[in-house]
Amino acid sequence: MRCRKCQLCLSALLTLLGLKVYIEWTSESWLKKAEPRGALPSPTPPNAEPTLPTNLSARLGQTGPLSSAYWNQQQRQLGVLPSTDCQTWGTAAASEISDFILYPQALRRFLLSAACRSFPLWLPAEGGPVASCSDKDVPYLLLAVKSEPGHFAARQAVRETWGSPVAGTRLLFLLGSPLGMGGPDLRSLVTWESRRYGDLLLWDFLDVPYNRTLKDLLLLTWLSHHCPDVGFVLQAQDDAFVHTPALLQHLQALPPAWARSLYLGEVFTQAKPLRKPGGPFYVPKTFFEGDYPAYASGGGYVISGRLAPWLLQAAARVAPFPFDDVYTGFCFRALGLAPRAHPGFLTAWPAERTRDPCAVRGLLLVHPVSPQDTIWLWRHLWVPGLRC
Repeated sequence: MRCRKCQLCLSALLTLLGLKVYIEWTSESWLKKAEPRGALPSPTPPNAEPTLPTNLSARLGQTGPLSSAYWNQQQRQLGVLPSTDCQTWGTAAASEISDFILYPQALRRFLLSAACRSFPLWLPAEGGPVASCSDKDVPYLLLAVKSEPGHFAARQAVRETWGSPVAGTRLLFLLGSPLGMGGPDLRSLVTWESRRYGDLLLWDFLDVPYNRTLKDLLLLTWLSHHCPDVGFVLQAQDDAFVHTPALLQHLQALPPAWARSLYLGEVFTQAKPLRKPGGPFYVPKTFFEGDYPAYASGGGYVISGRLAPWLLQAAARVAPFPFDDVYTGFCFRALGLAPRAHPGFLTAWPAERTRDPCAVRGLLLVHPVSPQDTIWLWRHLWVPGLRC
């Protein structure tokens, strides 16, 4: 009888232990379910410095037999993208890609002008350019938000919440021309907004999704001339939600060696081009073959400010690619740097959790979030006595 009781006790203890392990495993799995699949690359070593070798083939994974895809061919033979007569690159693409006429119109438009990367600022009729960073007011963290002229509600939500003035930060929105193709004339709205807030960096190019890379490159150029000593740059979409205090705290706690070459976000590895025509991220086989580099999702990521001139040099040596976050991954790979993953960046945030402040409290950035949910979430995140 006593042995029977011992067996029952032992069985109960083993059951409880198994239940504890299962709960911990499922909790960890839930927290990581939004993380991209694939083995994460080894993050950049703490003492790594960017370098840009003469031959980028090995860095960009082009060591085997050369593919016939246009991007692969161009990258193998590319020295530097043309700085003058930039249309020649696109003209060559149109003539050398056998099925170019079958590409989606937006992709064709992108390729025809992809090497053109110098655009003037679009200045309102009344008002001057955005102020440079003064020697006494260099931001520790620049919040660079990619927006579109018609997204006023999203910009206003950011201003009233996570982009509101905080010591050590500065907010800028990156936009193309307010004269869209076939859209309404938004010049008067943008002019008023620019005078009212002074936080719009506008350039005179067509503001469409495939031109987001232009915003990255033109921002890097602006930083090099007007804010070269910025500590970090957050590059995010205007429908992202950023837990700014938590992000600042994380950056301030980084070892200095890590901070020097930082490329931080939700990292995708072993990603492959989508081949289904009609999809938003469709890439024809005749344009590109191979895997994407490891990259941080374009919903929002952080880079070290000192890397701006290095990234511009790399971009001049990396053939144009239609997706901004993938292209940034190529440029970092060309520099010999790898992204650093952080579980607090979640860029496929489920809609049913956008009004859950407890779910966001321990994160750094989530995306996408509507303007209305951004304001609601920010207000409830700071409710005294929030219990989670």
